[in-house]
Amino acid sequence: MARYTTLKDVAERAGTTASTVSYVLSSKSGRYISQATREKVMKAVDELDYIKSNSAASLKGKEVKLIGILVPQFENQFFTRIIVSAEKVFMKRGYDLVICDTLDNPGREKDFLRRMLEQRVDGLIVTPTVEGTENTALIRKLGIPMVVVDRPLPGVDDYCRIATDNYGFGKLAAGELQRLGHKNVAYIGWNTKVSDLLLRAEGVRDAYEGRGNVVVEATGFSDEGGCEGTLHVLKDHPEVTAFIYGFNMQAKGGIRCLTDAGKVIGKDTSVIVIGSPEWVNAGSNDFTHVDMGDSEVGSKAAEMLLSLISGSCSPDFKKQIVQECSLVKGTSVADIK
Repeated sequence: MARYTTLKDVAERAGTTASTVSYVLSSKSGRYISQATREKVMKAVDELDYIKSNSAASLKGKEVKLIGILVPQFENQFFTRIIVSAEKVFMKRGYDLVICDTLDNPGREKDFLRRMLEQRVDGLIVTPTVEGTENTALIRKLGIPMVVVDRPLPGVDDYCRIATDNYGFGKLAAGELQRLGHKNVAYIGWNTKVSDLLLRAEGVRDAYEGRGNVVVEATGFSDEGGCEGTLHVLKDHPEVTAFIYGFNMQAKGGIRCLTDAGKVIGKDTSVIVIGSPEWVNAGSNDFTHVDMGDSEVGSKAAEMLLSLISGSCSPDFKKQIVQECSLVKGTSVADIK
């Protein structure tokens, strides 16, 4: 169980009193504190990784019952489903949630994590940014229960994670297109620096190695990015008969551009979406898509975190779990065998 550094700990290291430490850290004026004492206090704060507490409950020695969840994209339904399913688990156990959108910005991530520590959260669920390893270093050092979701912490071996099978997503989608006779396909992905997410394109490439051709377009994480990549393929690669959209944001824009170009999906061209946003089966839509197990990821992450918080992990407790994916068949892929 995590143990936060207290004012008493800092005072003992600095050779002074807790009240003096509190006074120095509050930056108040009116009471004389020597410069030497101030320097000793600040040195002890740094050495002990002291973090002030903004939680009235923790200051009174009460249980906080608070969980922090950090995701990179609120607009991405994959993450909203994770939050909703995790919340159901935590509510049954009497926990409240603090939910933050990092916008995939490492600076925001670092600030939010610091605030979570100040709130004395009991545990954290984090989908890290590209600087997540550095930003979560203090969390791991303090032993705060944490479960990492989807993306990894590069360079860290011992941490708890519910992973998604990014490589499998691409290979599963590509396999369905091969089964239906598509030899020339396009993968519209995201030009991210998160290495694990690039495995989706790798899965498609490997599935087609020696069996056909794959055009890869890496775009921004947006409708516009998906449309831009799609238009490039339509212009430069007329041989392509099918599109795999690696992320639902790009898929939405790309599909719009296909229909604007007069393409009848499931007839003139084929589409598979990695992910299951609600619109894939809304109205007349019936897109073949890869279900990434969003809700299961959220509930498993919550259960894993609760096990860490309670210290009740069984001997066969697995720190790394890969969520299985599945193909949901629709009418958006034509059989051209």
